[in-house]
Amino acid sequence: MVFRIGTDAHLYDDPDDVSIAPLLDSKFDSEKCEALKCLLALIAQGFDVSNYFPQVVKNVASQSLEVKKLVYLYLLHYAEKRPNEALLSINCFQEDLVDPNPLVRAWALRTMAGIRLHVIAPLVLVAVGKCARDPSVYVRKCAASALPKVHDLRLEEHTSAIEEVHLIDLFLHGYFCFHVSNHLL
Repeated sequence: MVFRIGTDAHLYDDPDDVSIAPLLDSKFDSEKCEALKCLLALIAQGFDVSNYFPQVVKNVASQSLEVKKLVYLYLLHYAEKRPNEALLSINCFQEDLVDPNPLVRAWALRTMAGIRLHVIAPLVLVAVGKCARDPSVYVRKCAASALPKVHDLRLEEHTSAIEEVHLIDLFLHGYFCFHVSNHLL
């Protein structure tokens, strides 16, 4: 593989030229990032790289923000195709919802809301409620963005939306009403 300084264009060169599995198992975050970027580049080119799902899921607990973000993007793409393995990552998302970094809390909520599995809809609703009260404006904005996704998922289940009404009320009575109104329209 030819590496070009300052660009990730090499990721699109030859999909068979890289051995991704050993990089995903590496102890170095830079190698994990390289492997995850290769996987996302292959996804962008239309290749099915779902066979790496178990190796990617175990990296969800990484402390590196870049690795965590790339894993979340991969999970969003393949969670519906691999629902049983996606459920293994839900515990890590719930732990990330209490991370001191607001970016991590927001990413965890976005990813949980983006995983379209009926099984986790109640968990996502609880996470939205928790993040709606978050001190960070960015996390609260992500909670407002996640509410319509939860609503759509719960409509498919034909379940009651009483909790959602309480969350909308919480958003509207806070200093946050402009975000909710934008997402409800």
